[in-house]
Amino acid sequence: MVAWFAFQQVQAQGDTQTLVLSGVLITGEKAEPVPGAHVYVYKAGRGTTSTSMGTFAITVVPGDSVAISSIGFKPHFYKIPLDKDENMSVVIELKEDVQMLDVVEVFPYPTEEIFKERVLAMELPDEEAIQTLRKNLSQQFLAQMAFSMGMDAGANHKYYVNQYAVNLGNRYMAPSLSLLNPFAWARFFQSLKRKKKKN
Repeated sequence: MVAWFAFQQVQAQGDTQTLVLSGVLITGEKAEPVPGAHVYVYKAGRGTTSTSMGTFAITVVPGDSVAISSIGFKPHFYKIPLDKDENMSVVIELKEDVQMLDVVEVFPYPTEEIFKERVLAMELPDEEAIQTLRKNLSQQFLAQMAFSMGMDAGANHKYYVNQYAVNLGNRYMAPSLSLLNPFAWARFFQSLKRKKKKN
């Protein structure tokens, strides 16, 4: 009796023809692929996800209902026809599911009364602190600080690379003398003019 039941079950499974459903999930007017979408057959309890190009492949049986879902899109159901006896390829367009949420305003105080009390209790900076702040943020003071600031790591590296290139150029010849370099003199005079303008 048990052997006959097992034989009937195996025969029933053998009669069920499986197909391969492959397809592409797209969305929008430009037919952009939908990656990471869930493709699931509830009846069989198996599923897969779409690739980065929106493609998928899953084993189905005629009559199965395939559920396709992805975050930001409306669920889509595809029914496998009962008369299908060969593999299928489909292109499925998913519709965007846009939901507008209500505006939520977040305040640091639980009630309006507490907010008013805190605002009225605030101590504004005095005139001396405001003057110090304006002095520290003045263009002249900031320029002076920038001029007196030493070189950072990037400037040191650039200086080292330039010196190394000069040394390579002078490796097989007498080193050049900057006193005879007209460009060096031009840079020197320009720096003197800039110092006079600042003073």
